[in-house]
Amino acid sequence: MSGTTVVCGLDRLSLPIVLGLRALGERVTVVAESARPAMRRAASAAGAHLVEGSSDEIAVLDGVDLAASRCLVLTESADLGNLQVALAAREVNPDLRIVMRMFSAELADRASRLLPNSRALSASREAAPYFAADALGLAAVPTRHVWGRHLAVHREGADGHLVDLGDGLFLAPVDPPRLVQRRRSRRLSELRRAVRALFDLRLALTGGALVAWIALAVATFHSALRLSWVDAIYFTVTTAATVGYGDINLAGAPPWLKLYASLFMILSGIGLALLFALAADAVIGARILQALGVPPRGMRGHVVVVGLGNTGHRIVQHLLDAGVEVAAAEVSEQNRHVGEARRQGVAVLVGDGRYRDSLRALSVEGAAAVIAATDDDLANLETALTAHELNPDARIVIRLFDPELADRARTQLGIGACHSMPALAMPAFVAAAMGEGVLSTFEHGARLWLVAEVWVRPGAPADGMDTALLERDGDLHVLAVRDRAAERWRPAHPGRLEGGHEVLLAGTRERWEQVRALAAG
Repeated sequence: MSGTTVVCGLDRLSLPIVLGLRALGERVTVVAESARPAMRRAASAAGAHLVEGSSDEIAVLDGVDLAASRCLVLTESADLGNLQVALAAREVNPDLRIVMRMFSAELADRASRLLPNSRALSASREAAPYFAADALGLAAVPTRHVWGRHLAVHREGADGHLVDLGDGLFLAPVDPPRLVQRRRSRRLSELRRAVRALFDLRLALTGGALVAWIALAVATFHSALRLSWVDAIYFTVTTAATVGYGDINLAGAPPWLKLYASLFMILSGIGLALLFALAADAVIGARILQALGVPPRGMRGHVVVVGLGNTGHRIVQHLLDAGVEVAAAEVSEQNRHVGEARRQGVAVLVGDGRYRDSLRALSVEGAAAVIAATDDDLANLETALTAHELNPDARIVIRLFDPELADRARTQLGIGACHSMPALAMPAFVAAAMGEGVLSTFEHGARLWLVAEVWVRPGAPADGMDTALLERDGDLHVLAVRDRAAERWRPAHPGRLEGGHEVLLAGTRERWEQVRALAAG
């Protein structure tokens, strides 16, 4: 590969991408405007060339030669802006590879189809399944999805591992986070909330008092009028409902019983009216509160998501697909995902999820898990610690941008599920920037290794080569071989390559390029 990779933007996502590309030996030019000094120092220390300027002006910036560049990586958070820059860059270099960060799945699919030699990726889409899986109590380690299997790097021996990478690292297949699709119907969810709303203390007290009042009247009429219990119940109900008298009446009853029956009818009418009013308030009021975003009281077994940005929104979608009840907090009413979440039946509180009152309003004491997914690392830590104090049994999942902070939170604060967004998204972006054939990347010691595929051309030097010869130096491993007949994974893969084989490899960039050259002839 030749040429420079141009990265537009220098933030918490793009910096790990720059470092990953430099670790693979790529020449990298970073175009950034008003980047943080610490990030500029980190990029410069890694050997990247920094150009001050806006990505909108990339075609005319001094120090950026798009015509001689190999790839353009657009990591800014504006979908439309990234697409505009990509189109402008293609006018300068029609062969330029484009890697775009896009949140909109539909726009990403269309852009990838319309722009050849391009990939559109979403950092939140890469990361959200792992947050949801942790919240549901599923084992979830970052995996690389290649050839229909999920591979992960373990620091301990794993049963059925594919490759011993050395230095205590093993590459092994794992089961991906499986969020079973159990989407509940909207009507069923509303019915459940309505039934739960009926369990209101005021309604229970009023109903209990009315039942006791009617029971006393049944006993009184049974004794005073010498009625059977069935007739006494019938007479009491018709009296309370003010639909009598007919076959049974009080024409010959003593005066005190007539006064008692009159008082009973008045109080029963008031009690029934109050009971119906409270029932209507519980059911209809719950619907109104839901429409206004007020979470219902007494939720249990649900998942609380704090922050409805791009990542939080995708986490909510995964949880809803798994049939889990969700309550969310978002500090801004203007957030575009608030209305959509409410339409899907999610109780959304507009407020700061760091505070105890907000978490209590989301019934955090009865929650199964709490996910802190805002864009602020400090706010996420505060939310996690407060939620743990209110509900020590809940699973706490935190979104953090700084990988070092995530590691320290795991080891020193005892918060096991701390995910770094850039760490989860970086391999996909780096692999896409490397071009066709590179499927993913993973860290191996201080180096970055590739998971890539090559096709062996018949008659090429690699045709007939022993796989053991390729692996001799330990910097490359054959994971699987595929031909027209079958796909065979290590250790059942053939020991000799043949023309027409597709080979899945894990190794350094230098060794992969050597093997690719041998396979291409």
